[in-house]
Amino acid sequence: YFYKGMCYVNDQHVYKFKDYSECIFETQIQSKNWLGERLRGVRERNKLEIKEIDVVASWYGIVLVPFLRYYLNDQNIKFNLYDVDWYTTEIARHIFEDDTVTVHTNDVVFDDIEFKGDTFINCSCEHMFDMKELTHQNKDKLFIFQSNDNRNVQWMHINCVDTTKELAQQAGLKR
Repeated sequence: YFYKGMCYVNDQHVYKFKDYSECIFETQIQSKNWLGERLRGVRERNKLEIKEIDVVASWYGIVLVPFLRYYLNDQNIKFNLYDVDWYTTEIARHIFEDDTVTVHTNDVVFDDIEFKGDTFINCSCEHMFDMKELTHQNKDKLFIFQSNDNRNVQWMHINCVDTTKELAQQAGLKR
């Protein structure tokens, strides 16, 4: 996926080169690997059937989608990737040319979106307002949130947390 995207960025969106190259930083790989391992455990313990996953602030999706397919041992899970950046979603559409991944250009905080998946993932909670309204509107979904405490990127990291308890409270999660 990365190579396919890199060729497309080089040919069509060279101004996204730095951004695109950052999507496979070690921290990205570690956090998505951790998420996949944990989701597999949650699914097995609770005997959950995961058929469709909504991923907000999905960026290019090239790390998360393969990890989830691997850890959930299912190449047929449907993914709905949402990102606010049109150029990013254009590149993601080029990368994922199969019918299991649909890429949307939306602002998930302000646009009215009907999320279709049974599972909802936001790996970038530090970039947006609290998820509490979304969790309250979609009580039937499994929610997975990741954030960080990196306040050094003040103009982008508008909603950092220091603990998992703080993140759960921010998102309105009870369990």
